[in-house]
Amino acid sequence: MLVSGLLVALGCAPDKKFVEGQDYVVLERLRVMDTAGFGEPVAAYSFLVPKGWQSQGGITWKVGETCTSEAIENRVTVRSPDGAYQIDVFPTRQWDWWDDPMTLQAQREQQQNPLFRRCPIAEPMDAAAFLQGPMAQMTGATVTHVEPAEQLGQLLRESQQANQMYQQAGVPLESRPSAAVATLAYPDGGVGLALAVVNCLVAQMPNLATGGQSASYQCVAQTQVALEAPAGREAEARQILATAMSSLRLNPNWQQAASQILQDVRNMEMAETAKRAAILKEAQEYSANLQKRTWEGSEASRDRINEAWGQTLRGVEAWSDGTDTTVELQAGYGEAWSRPDGSYILSNDPLFDPNVVLQEDWKRLAKKP
Repeated sequence: MLVSGLLVALGCAPDKKFVEGQDYVVLERLRVMDTAGFGEPVAAYSFLVPKGWQSQGGITWKVGETCTSEAIENRVTVRSPDGAYQIDVFPTRQWDWWDDPMTLQAQREQQQNPLFRRCPIAEPMDAAAFLQGPMAQMTGATVTHVEPAEQLGQLLRESQQANQMYQQAGVPLESRPSAAVATLAYPDGGVGLALAVVNCLVAQMPNLATGGQSASYQCVAQTQVALEAPAGREAEARQILATAMSSLRLNPNWQQAASQILQDVRNMEMAETAKRAAILKEAQEYSANLQKRTWEGSEASRDRINEAWGQTLRGVEAWSDGTDTTVELQAGYGEAWSRPDGSYILSNDPLFDPNVVLQEDWKRLAKKP
């Protein structure tokens, strides 16, 4: 009787056995690794997925890639234990275009020269068109609906001060970012969602042949993520993807080091004197800082654009640990706890307490209004 009373006082039903996946859900931070770029494995970024989900892939350096923006390939697949759910992260893609027919023809002829390094040539497109074209081909799914992510697109435009800088400097460049969400239907009967962010950099230049203006386009798709789920589980799929996107944390030290390598590669291509071995040796100096995981909880690494994906998908709710730190977790739960290793527990049972049930140290979170 004394034991039962103590358990009730602690907030735990005395005879109830709590089952993971039914009474509570554990979210763990999945770390995507770069195993080759810096001499030793380094976490490039991380995001939250349900406990037990397994990942394949990571960051791959493509030596000799003709399109420098695609030299770092970010390709990851994450699956639930039963294989019913799958998240796919696709690598950055860049393509170029010219609206002057003569210039376009000249660029296409140059592309046939194996000594001329450049990105693929294709017509410019925004995020919605990218989802219906290249993204549909990559996922193997049929796009049933596409809608622009207007709120996210506005945030992208606000976060990019490039256009103002270009105008002040008198440079005829314009950045045109866009974001969109698509619903998918897979051949096996599954359903899903796909996200894309595309930015096109447009350069205006005099056309000496016509006396007017012509434009060149450099388009980059940096965010390409899809999730497949069983039919009838669309709402849960949206929540899982929203949680993954809003919790994504990029390691700023890895980003800085990787960007430095890419810049060195560009310089090498221009000067034709640098050696990749020397570049890699220089990059290894970053390794000590890259091993620190403090970036996962720091405001400096929080990407407002990734957090906006959660709001766009309407699948997350905000929680606080009593400090200035806010985390967005899968919606639909009344109780949440956190742990210093970046894990979270969600439950709708007010009697469930992981400190008692799991005999582990968890901190209760408060839902923000």
